[in-house]
Amino acid sequence: MTVKPEDFAAAQKASIETFFAITNKAFESIVKLTDLNIATAKDALAQAAELSEKALSAKDAQAFVAIASGTAQPTAEKALVYSKKVYEISTSAQAELNKFVEAQVAHNNKQVAQWIDDASKNAPQGSETALAFVKSAVANANSAYDSLSKAAKQAVEMAEANVEKAVKATKAK
Repeated sequence: MTVKPEDFAAAQKASIETFFAITNKAFESIVKLTDLNIATAKDALAQAAELSEKALSAKDAQAFVAIASGTAQPTAEKALVYSKKVYEISTSAQAELNKFVEAQVAHNNKQVAQWIDDASKNAPQGSETALAFVKSAVANANSAYDSLSKAAKQAVEMAEANVEKAVKATKAK
């Protein structure tokens, strides 16, 4: 099998397009996280100012303790909501990256299969065993990748379910 310059150029172009698509998705996620962090910081600052005013207006130590203890639950809820949003942004970015990886793996599998077919057409007599071994190795690698991919997706689904349960449990309190 010979590689033509056009094939190489097409592969390079596809790689560059994929790189920029992944980079754009990464920057979109960074922007979302930055926006979330800015909003969270503004909210925390406003909450601190409000709490300071309440604390300064407390008539005695008991009132001060009541004010301070009354902020624990809302603060925990906000932290959980923040964590959930970070998790959602992260899993969304991961899902997008997985789409690119899966597409690339599918493309590479097709290309390897084509190379093996081309090699088998031009292979010397007696190399059938070696080619069968290569085909088997590729099939086993693809099967292992599929299994790992499914396991990773299940782990993400379980983690999402656990985060959702934690949010619901906190809101119920």
